[in-house]
Amino acid sequence: MPYTLSVAGHIAIGSAAILFYWIALLSIKGSPRHKAWGRAFMGALVVVALSVGPVLLLRPGAFDPARVVQFIYIDLCLITVVTVGWTAIRWKNHLERFRGLHFKALGVAILALGLVVLLAGLASRNPVPVTFSLIGLVYGSAMIRFAWMRAEMHPRWWLGWHLNAICGLFNATHGTVLTVAWRTLVDPDAGDETTIVAQLGTMAVAVVMRLWLGRVKGAPLRFARPSPVAALHTGAGTTEVQKA
Repeated sequence: MPYTLSVAGHIAIGSAAILFYWIALLSIKGSPRHKAWGRAFMGALVVVALSVGPVLLLRPGAFDPARVVQFIYIDLCLITVVTVGWTAIRWKNHLERFRGLHFKALGVAILALGLVVLLAGLASRNPVPVTFSLIGLVYGSAMIRFAWMRAEMHPRWWLGWHLNAICGLFNATHGTVLTVAWRTLVDPDAGDETTIVAQLGTMAVAVVMRLWLGRVKGAPLRFARPSPVAALHTGAGTTEVQKA
């Protein structure tokens, strides 16, 4: 009974988080509505991460250390992305505060754990951990590179990180929901391939979202300010350089 309640609570909070995500995403950016629902979404995700603990501890059957490590890693990735998305807005005028000790520590931690999960997946020939390891490997590497970058920053570096977080959280929330929905509504006996397809599919959508939103909002993937020479050669970024 306690395990059932913990799972039900986890699902309920996760469902609310997805609802908050779409309300914030479809609201006018920067509006009070967008900010309020965005805060609700990120707060709900933190609760979702914390609710994983009771689900793991109360789960019937033998204790599985590998499963616990994987969920700790996923939770840390989730909390890291939420933190980055939140502080990118709060500290957009304070670059060094944004990429301070907490940013460096989180980046190193998810990269290191991502490597551990990758090696564990390869050793056990299990493609699910290998798929999940991509989150820490890619996001952690980007954070570490940005933390020690000494080039002059693009004026909208903060928006770039906020979009990275929002698009990454699309994968974190919707990949899991699609897996659960498929197993509940279509095929209760679906195997690991369902998880892999859902995760890789939502990762691909997240990348497309990031590229499109970055283009629309003027927040490219590269965080360094483009040089005037490069801007002239590519024909991109000229307006931004002139404004800065």
